[in-house]
Amino acid sequence: MAFRLFLDFDGTVTTEDVGNTFFLTFGGEACSLYVERYRAGQSSAQECFQKETEAIGLLDVQAAQQFARSRTVDAGLNGLLAYCRERRMECLIVSDGLDFYIREILAEHGLADTAFVSNRLTMAASGDGRTAHVRAEFPHDDAECDRCACCKRNVMLSRTPDEDVIVYVGDGFSDQCAVQYADVVFAKGELQTFCRERNISYYPYVTLEDVRRRLSQLEGTRRAPRPRRAQLLRRGLHTQEP
Repeated sequence: MAFRLFLDFDGTVTTEDVGNTFFLTFGGEACSLYVERYRAGQSSAQECFQKETEAIGLLDVQAAQQFARSRTVDAGLNGLLAYCRERRMECLIVSDGLDFYIREILAEHGLADTAFVSNRLTMAASGDGRTAHVRAEFPHDDAECDRCACCKRNVMLSRTPDEDVIVYVGDGFSDQCAVQYADVVFAKGELQTFCRERNISYYPYVTLEDVRRRLSQLEGTRRAPRPRRAQLLRRGLHTQEP
């Protein structure tokens, strides 16, 4: 039995929702309306991203890079990643955000080799040497669910053998599906409310240093967390497959 750690990015690895701020900065206030419609179930995640990228029009690439590099990360991130390396524990960032700013932020903080899965932002140079046309792509979507553009649940399950323990750390809307299939959940913000409403056990945290400490305690027991309702849900998914 091994522990496998999956980390949300916006608001978890970073101290803010970088994706929302990115689109507001470069796409304007209309992007807030697109997000509201999405969260109200009036559009899919992919439709929301498409509207937001359309709102950007031409992106000033250098300004966008500077924007990303100015973002801050959780104070406990380096310690948690170091712990995973020492323990040879798989750690993967799973994000319903965009690879552009994730890559820039990680590189700025000396973490360019940290693995992540996310949606993509493609850029086509406009010809002026400064701006680019942008488009969102979704290599990790789910054909039957449009709640998220990057299906964190599928990413987790495809990388985790049945006997291993899924640990998930998140804070928000795009984490709600994933935590239902995780054996150990760390939650803050609105994700705590969701877990309480769904009777999902979780550990509250403030920084990722709290996660590292608790994870060290859990690993020390070398026992699978109980109850493992998530295992039954995962098995249920497998039995539904043709």
